[in-house]
Amino acid sequence: MYSPVQHVLSFVMNMLSRKHEFEADAYATKLGYATELKQALVNLQKENKGTMLPDALYSAYHHSHPPLLERLNAIDQSPHKEGKKAQ
Repeated sequence: MYSPVQHVLSFVMNMLSRKHEFEADAYATKLGYATELKQALVNLQKENKGTMLPDALYSAYHHSHPPLLERLNAIDQSPHKEGKKAQ
């Protein structure tokens, strides 16, 4: 009985975690760190040797962080992309 509930909870927790990742990226972008954030994300991807284009359904269920390309696109589309760095 626990197994089906655990699968649903796992999916919900991953979606919540992804939402928070996008919020954190938006906050860093708002502070003016879009370029640095993008470079750091790319460097992490290279170090981890992760896939650039994971299957959307597999990624949604198994990964707690959004894929790199989704995060880079969200940063690029942010209205605060050209913000000033916090001092």
